[in-house]
Amino acid sequence: MVSHMTSIVLLFALFLGLAECAKCPYAKFTPQHSFCKDPNPKCTILERGLQPAHKQRLVDLHNMYREKVASGNETEAGNLPTATNMYEMVWDDELASIAQKWAEQCIYDHDCDECRQVDRFEVGQNLYRAGSSNQPKTHDWDSMVKFWYDEVSMFDKRYIKPFVSDEYNHFTQIVWATTWKLGCGFVVYKEPKWYRSYLVCNYGPTGNWDDGEMYNTGKTCSACPKGSCCGADCTKKFKKTAKYPSLCMVVKPQ
Repeated sequence: MVSHMTSIVLLFALFLGLAECAKCPYAKFTPQHSFCKDPNPKCTILERGLQPAHKQRLVDLHNMYREKVASGNETEAGNLPTATNMYEMVWDDELASIAQKWAEQCIYDHDCDECRQVDRFEVGQNLYRAGSSNQPKTHDWDSMVKFWYDEVSMFDKRYIKPFVSDEYNHFTQIVWATTWKLGCGFVVYKEPKWYRSYLVCNYGPTGNWDDGEMYNTGKTCSACPKGSCCGADCTKKFKKTAKYPSLCMVVKPQ
């Protein structure tokens, strides 16, 4: 009898799990996955989402900073060396949709690692929040990304490899060589005394691996992975124009 009841309970739990996965495919990672959440009912959201031009600007800003580091033009952190294998970033709609869901929780904290997981890879995250007494009419994306990147002043090139996490992890996620997918979500919401602008950016594959390698140092573009190109090589091999001469542009994902 006990065994029979146990089987019924297990079957019921399995049914609930399957029902949850059917409702939200990301529940297979965790029922608390950010994509599975409805907007926070306690949060008064006044603006949500990003326009195509905003998305492009966020990608461009990340790549401009990556180009600066990869080309050896970053003089902070003890003069960062050139990178052999730094990818050019591209926008990713899946990462963006999950980031948007988390932004709509209006919680200025990271969701759990599994809460932003996707099938393809583990996902990193940067957060930015600002407050103002009046509802903002425009948004300074440049300042937001610069706020993260400016942590370069706290970094030391000794930690490129092996990497050591610290208070500069926003910067290092921006320039982690093998991270090349970016997707962001955005909201403006009202608190009793403040209007909050909240940007969530998700990154894949994630960076900031302790004891890992932020990027491989050496001759620029000399270790671009198969299916990518760099500089004039893009024109020769793929008839593509490389916007960032020191970054590996993925043409045929492997």
